[in-house]
Amino acid sequence: MSKSPCSTNNNVNICVLVSVKDPKQKLVLLDKEPLVLGRTPQTGILDRRLSKNQVKFEADYSMGRVVVEQLGNNKSAVNEESMLKGEKRLISHGDKVSLLFNSDYCYQLEFIPPPNYGLFDAKKRISEYSENSISPKKRRTAAATEKWETRDGTLLVYNSDDLVHKSKVAAFDLDGTIIVTQSGKVFPTDCTDWKINFPEVTKTIRQLADDGYKIVIFTNQGGIGTLKVNEKMFRTKVENIVDVIKTPVQVFVSTTSDIFRKPTTGMWNIFVSEFNGEIPIDMQASFYCGDAAGRPARVVNNKHTKKDHSCCDRLFAMNVGLKFYTPEEYFWKRSAEQYDMPLFNPKDIMANVKYSDKQHKFFSTHKEIILMVGCPGSGKSYFASNTLATHDCVKIINRDTLGSWQKCLNDARKSLEISNLSVVIDNTNPDRESRKRFIDLAKSLDIPCRVFEMNTSKEHAKHNNKFRELTDKKHQKVSDVVINMYFAKYEAPSKEEGVKEIVKINFVPHFKNPEHEKLYKMYLL
Repeated sequence: MSKSPCSTNNNVNICVLVSVKDPKQKLVLLDKEPLVLGRTPQTGILDRRLSKNQVKFEADYSMGRVVVEQLGNNKSAVNEESMLKGEKRLISHGDKVSLLFNSDYCYQLEFIPPPNYGLFDAKKRISEYSENSISPKKRRTAAATEKWETRDGTLLVYNSDDLVHKSKVAAFDLDGTIIVTQSGKVFPTDCTDWKINFPEVTKTIRQLADDGYKIVIFTNQGGIGTLKVNEKMFRTKVENIVDVIKTPVQVFVSTTSDIFRKPTTGMWNIFVSEFNGEIPIDMQASFYCGDAAGRPARVVNNKHTKKDHSCCDRLFAMNVGLKFYTPEEYFWKRSAEQYDMPLFNPKDIMANVKYSDKQHKFFSTHKEIILMVGCPGSGKSYFASNTLATHDCVKIINRDTLGSWQKCLNDARKSLEISNLSVVIDNTNPDRESRKRFIDLAKSLDIPCRVFEMNTSKEHAKHNNKFRELTDKKHQKVSDVVINMYFAKYEAPSKEEGVKEIVKINFVPHFKNPEHEKLYKMYLL
């Protein structure tokens, strides 16, 4: 009787990845020890399309299989099936993984001996492959001495020498908190343009370390992701700052606009789960200090100070659940300052339990045109496809699918003329001009036209858009400019345009994933 892979735990002695292009190149996968491959010396690949941290492999000898996780931005593939960033697959003996989709950077997984085969001398096999593989000793040494690490291709993590994991955390922003520019400019001219913010900074941080706090810095550095800031030089800058502080520090650097960028909690979450030695955080004793606190223009030391560029540090602390201080409050012990919160509070929207007080009027027994009105991110398309489209006699028409309003108009005319279907025009329809085309069509066919307008503010729409960006990698990014343009062009619909009724539709979020609901309730912008 043949055995399943789950019964081979005593048979697997070693697991290797064998290059399909050059079978002499073999990389050992140790049991339950992650191996990340990409544009690295192990592979010898120089292709810039490949991230340095492209694909992560983790073998489970007891199960006879390997978990493959896509880390880089560009697609990889398992058995010629593409993978997206963040996606994981289970592979087994004989499966092939391409580090880059449709490329020859391909490796085949081999368990030796293959599942269901007999035992052999593992030491001999490891020795046989060591010449073209990563030795266990070398890997452990590299991990132990590596100061810089990368996660998901966008998060940089710096670990000082002699770093000790602790339950109490003193967390700080970098620019405007720990340091300011030497030149006095808002943005540094280069990676040498910095100085410690004020003398109390280094003194206070050293005292915190003596008092049993772990010093952690969380900083947004989008310039690295856009290549406006040289990553190598920025790393040197961080190391120089730490040398001046003269205290072990851990630094998390978000380099692009993803889940790691403040005020979202990605940096904090990965710090807690992977970079604090599994020591739980004492949230009551810990805190976060940053200068982006939503403060208006004010006078400090008899000098006029501009308003804060954002509120992201304060919101980051709120999302995480940490006490928050501005640099002046913490280092100078000044009283709390006035600040402004964002106009939109994501928790408020959860009070909406239904789309509209007029739900009984969503569907008509007569043929009609329903004009959706709402900006990108308003929930317009979700409502149309998940509520209106569930009715048997409704057809959804939208410009994203057809490409132009002319095609939408022609498709609507044909559907209304040859069938008994009502049509929903799922476009933004922000002004009288865009709505008139379809209202005139309804008049020409002697059928009613109603407007369903999303009751969603600009700030709420931007929040929804950011949420989709963070949770759905396949979602096409919509810039704030597009949403701003909608509201600049917006004209409130009126019955005077010739419509039968205007129905206001609330945005009602639905979540299948509890983590997504938790994220949605946070400040994301």
